Amino acid sequence: MKTAFIATIATAVSAAASDFPSLDSLHASCTLTFNVASSCADVYTALDTTAKALTPGSDVSGGIYAIKEETANDYIWVTRTTPVKQYVDDIMFTVSGTGDACTIQTKSRSETLSYYDYDTNYCNQYNMFRYSGLTFAAPKLDSCKWAPAAADIDTTCNTY
Repeated sequence: MKTAFIATIATAVSAAASDFPSLDSLHASCTLTFNVASSCADVYTALDTTAKALTPGSDVSGGIYAIKEETANDYIWVTRTTPVKQYVDDIMFTVSGTGDACTIQTKSRSETLSYYDYDTNYCNQYNMFRYSGLTFAAPKLDSCKWAPAAADIDTTCNTY
């Protein structure tokens, strides 16, 4: 009986990619697509390593990244807690492709009710890539309410 109870609790607290919060008009959000000339296994490993490295005290982290759920070579769901006000954003990276070509669909959504996010959701995703060591082309904006101008991306995202 005790084992069944523990299994029920474990099932209730685990997450899945399909549980990612929906993007809506009440929460600031951003979706991007990155293309990388590497295998998806290498991309997944680089993003996983980066998420685990972006912690308080690291040279580049402007917040706390934590892995919420992941399935190897499929997706990584992380949260990022901002350093000052402790706002939390959910961020999903889904990898797909074959050979040395990988497409990464990303999305970031604020957990708190918000409309304007000062480019935070864009930078949540962008910073994971630029600190990963991966070589990537400029991301394709799929749906972002707020994104920095192309010439200002690094400067803007340095604050996050």
